[in-house]
Amino acid sequence: MVTEALSKEQAEAVAYFEQKLAFEIGPVELKMGLERGEKFQVIDLRTAELYGQGHIPGAEHVLYENLEGHLSKLNKVLTTVVYCYDKLCYLSAKAALSLAKKGFKVRELAGGWDGWVERNFQVEGKAAKSSCSSSCGT
Repeated sequence: MVTEALSKEQAEAVAYFEQKLAFEIGPVELKMGLERGEKFQVIDLRTAELYGQGHIPGAEHVLYENLEGHLSKLNKVLTTVVYCYDKLCYLSAKAALSLAKKGFKVRELAGGWDGWVERNFQVEGKAAKSSCSSSCGT
């Protein structure tokens, strides 16, 4: 295979997507990891009402504005997976950044809650409905 010389912009794109892939986890990858018994701390950043209606099995409910006060309950050794409403919601990216700054191993769930339920994966709670259409709390 011949390696092509990359422009600065192309090299930056490669670096960006490598970083993105290193710090995101897809719903299928998370599900498979959980099924294999991998240990994750999963944090649901949506409202308490929506968390009660359905959430990823084992996920803890923590509002973004309460995340700082919840840090002492988290294990820095485990990978923390954060998610919010959907792929347009930035709460999980903000939370991931905050956790990373505090020394946590963290990954953002690509697609958020909607990405999980669209695949009909198992949920805990009352229902498995999509939770966000336009009010993602960003």
